[in-house]
Amino acid sequence: MGGVRTALFAYLLAKKHGGKFLLRVEDTDQQRLVPGAIRAIVEDLRWLGVDPDEGPSAEELRKVDPTLTDLKGFSGSKGPYIQSLRLERYREVADELVRLGVAYKSDTAADSSWMERKKKPVALAATSDDDADESVHQEDEPEAGSSAIRLRIPRNADVTLKDAIRGNVTWHSLSLNDPVLLKGDGFPTYHLAVVVDDHDMQISHVLRGEEWIPSTPIHLLIYKALGWEPPIFAHPASVLGEDGKKLSKRHGATNVSSFRESGYLPEALLNFLCLIGWAPGEGETREIFTKAELSKLFSLEHVNSAAGIFAYDKLNWMNAQYLRALPDAELARRIRPFLQRDGLKVETESEQKLLEYIVPHIKERIERLDQAAPLLEFLFKEPFERDLSQMFSKHVDKEKAVRILDKGGEKLQSLANFTGPEVDSALRAAVEELGLPMGAIFSTVRIAVTGKKITPPLIESILALGPEVTLRRLKEARSLVEAAPL
Repeated sequence: MGGVRTALFAYLLAKKHGGKFLLRVEDTDQQRLVPGAIRAIVEDLRWLGVDPDEGPSAEELRKVDPTLTDLKGFSGSKGPYIQSLRLERYREVADELVRLGVAYKSDTAADSSWMERKKKPVALAATSDDDADESVHQEDEPEAGSSAIRLRIPRNADVTLKDAIRGNVTWHSLSLNDPVLLKGDGFPTYHLAVVVDDHDMQISHVLRGEEWIPSTPIHLLIYKALGWEPPIFAHPASVLGEDGKKLSKRHGATNVSSFRESGYLPEALLNFLCLIGWAPGEGETREIFTKAELSKLFSLEHVNSAAGIFAYDKLNWMNAQYLRALPDAELARRIRPFLQRDGLKVETESEQKLLEYIVPHIKERIERLDQAAPLLEFLFKEPFERDLSQMFSKHVDKEKAVRILDKGGEKLQSLANFTGPEVDSALRAAVEELGLPMGAIFSTVRIAVTGKKITPPLIESILALGPEVTLRRLKEARSLVEAAPL
């Protein structure tokens, strides 16, 4: 979620200033490639509505993964946007750094200068308004016999990062192992690839997680050596769970696909993520914003340098607000796949109209789309299951349940017009004649026709079922109750 939020911040910043948001696939660490990762990134961004203006073309995607033939690509004039397709360019820049004397070829088995320099401690002394993580992303040394290119870290040098969120961060007297820029297999490390790509693609702002702060001096040294102007860097803080620890599966869903499958709306998740560690500014008290509004309001100045908390209760509340704001037909359209996923049949035109009818009556009872199926199972599944034990209470035993079902069926069958007011009046008349509590009678009828205590309102549920199905279910329930053991 932290990575998704960082991408969202970059997208909003680009839109606010009329810029472009780029998607670049950084796949140079071949050993860590995860099957399906590229598809997930592209589909997740599109589902969220965070659409890149430039990115890998369909042809580029197919080159690195033949299974992506169905995935629509992006446009752009600065490609390839996949790093494994840019190896010649990285070799060219690495050789230039060697020519400039700021990098050198290193063979672990033969290069004694590398071995001597490696003995120096790996540490970063950083000073800023915030405490900086002092760990740095160091590449593994190349295998014996392979030829790598390493950056020569100057000793006793000060490097300052001008961070758009954190202010100036300065490292005094760098003491780092010389990092690998180009590995023996011809693939660059992140340090070289990201600098070359950001320069070639004319990136103005780089937003990335705070864990990359310790590596930034390496990147700034490369920019300086090549005489290139670095972009503006901004490092949002981490997103933590409510226990203050790094967000993980123990907290719940932690990736976009999980939230999608759990029935969250993309616009709600986007709105929620944006408010983790960012606020629109003084005088703005709203919490619900459209994507267009966020684009106008967003600024790096209002991004907090402290870690943000991922509060699931807050997300559920926000998702509920978005659900209730949807037009009924649109909410029905979004609920339908979740019903079908749970084996409920919503295919014919009449079934879809039935869904649209009942949707307004469950809006206030759900926070996520996946919560609709248990409420609507009685409408779209035959045969459905009843929990007859829920009928019985201190007010209703087996004999009273039979009387309630008989009387309820009698009153409903006598109706000339099967409308809401008529159905309500008929059940209230049954209450009066039986002399039992209204709650007991309504609950018994509810279990008989819907199978559960928690459903849409009883009258609306009965109207959705219609007179024929309602009367049939009351008779079925009566037979089951009568046959049930005491």
